[in-house]
Amino acid sequence: MGPVVKTLQGAVEGTQGTDLDGNHFHKFLGIPYAKPPIGELRFKEPQAPSSWIGIRETIEESNPCYQKNEYTQQYEGSEDCLYLNVFTRELPINEEYNLRPVMVWIHGGAFTGGSNSTKFYGPEFLLSQDVVLVTINYRLGFLGFLRFKDPQFNISGNMGLKDQVQALRWIKDNIQQFNGNPNNVTLFGESAGGASIHYHVLSPLSRDLFHKAIIQSGSALSPWGDECDHTAVQLAKLHDRTVSTEKEALEILKNLPVEELYKLQMAFLDTVPRGDIRPIGLVIEPSNRKNAFINRRPIDIITSGDYNKVPLIFGYTNREGILFNFLRKRRGDTRKVLAENFIPHNVNLKSNRELRQSYIYKLENLYFNGADLDDNISLIISDAWFITGIIGSVKNHAQTSALPVYLYKLSLETQLNFAKVFCHLIHEYGCSHADDLGYLFKTIVTPPISPGSVEDVSVKRILGLWTNFARFANPTPNEDQFGLTWKPAMARQLNTLHINDDLKIEVNPEAKRLDLWRQIYQHGNATKKYL
Repeated sequence: MGPVVKTLQGAVEGTQGTDLDGNHFHKFLGIPYAKPPIGELRFKEPQAPSSWIGIRETIEESNPCYQKNEYTQQYEGSEDCLYLNVFTRELPINEEYNLRPVMVWIHGGAFTGGSNSTKFYGPEFLLSQDVVLVTINYRLGFLGFLRFKDPQFNISGNMGLKDQVQALRWIKDNIQQFNGNPNNVTLFGESAGGASIHYHVLSPLSRDLFHKAIIQSGSALSPWGDECDHTAVQLAKLHDRTVSTEKEALEILKNLPVEELYKLQMAFLDTVPRGDIRPIGLVIEPSNRKNAFINRRPIDIITSGDYNKVPLIFGYTNREGILFNFLRKRRGDTRKVLAENFIPHNVNLKSNRELRQSYIYKLENLYFNGADLDDNISLIISDAWFITGIIGSVKNHAQTSALPVYLYKLSLETQLNFAKVFCHLIHEYGCSHADDLGYLFKTIVTPPISPGSVEDVSVKRILGLWTNFARFANPTPNEDQFGLTWKPAMARQLNTLHINDDLKIEVNPEAKRLDLWRQIYQHGNATKKYL
């Protein structure tokens, strides 16, 4: 029989795994943290999980939340998907046992894909560092983010983010039984997962549920992360053109088979012009809504200082755009990549065509003069979709919080760069979006790691930085461990840890390119303070 832990809902039985160093740990897969959001609970906010009698086996992973896999182009998963995995080296012997820091991983995937699968987020690396790791699923696509404006339907959006809150509540109530310290919880995630964590920093629903945050390759100020918009009627009209009210739309969307609902989602996404506001993701809920996840624009929350003050790490890779340029070509998209499509949707330049054209010309001159078109595209995607929002977030948090805000830039190019290896892009220059995953998790493409190799050194270095932060709120508490001190960033002096084959501190490394973006953002009433 495997290890057994008593949770508030009932006992769970796990199994064993082996970490990077060959030591054993316990793993509990597919623990329910909420009721299945099916039937009448489709589109509803998550409900506390039901209890059970006896011992529940948690030795197999749960279904991912329903989606179309970006890589295989196959539909997969289930609406019954609100489960989490827990990994721990030891179980507590008594109440006075030395509890370990908890690290909670939230996956990326543009809020439409991804899962907590150990194929991509294997715990073997992090469990060598004596932390308790939790990885979660949350609802995706319109199943997780559909919004109805009429309050009578009680579907105001952000269900996927509220799933994450429900998972954090479960962790607070139960993680001590797995040897985790509920008073020392660090959230970390990448891409949409990174943006999700930034939302938790800003959301009143997440208060007191975590104590530190690591935000990788995403932010609430990214143009895809600051706000999304759609109408349920528009979506339902793709199924029945006679639909004209939200009541009619709900009746259709609530009862459609999940496969049909997802096909509507795909058709809806195809109608959104390039550069427009995204339809799936964070919704700004009405300010009078009692259980609102976020009811103000993220920039307004950050500049007000009214958010969950915790130590933060933000970071990015030097060529985030490599993955997206690959996916663009993989989809057969042969349209020319135009600089005008990168002007943020929340910057109003349409009323001044001459000014808009001058910025388009400046963007073309900055990004499209290089001989390598693919690298040009990768760089403008990196800056427009990721780095501007991350830098803006760091600057604004540094001004409104007394707690440290750290910033890193990742440029590593090794056999562990996940996206480049997975997509056969190892020949491309730079560190892609999602490449950082390979230094934190054992993945489906992780090669054997030779002792003393650049891969071995890099993994241990990054694991050390991340887990030191989880333990101490300081990634370099001991200068001897890394040969430097990672100083927090300040609004005017962006101390940045450059993670390459070695570590070094740089100041404002992207300042020259981002000055143009700062000028562009000055033309939006809601974005003047971004950069």
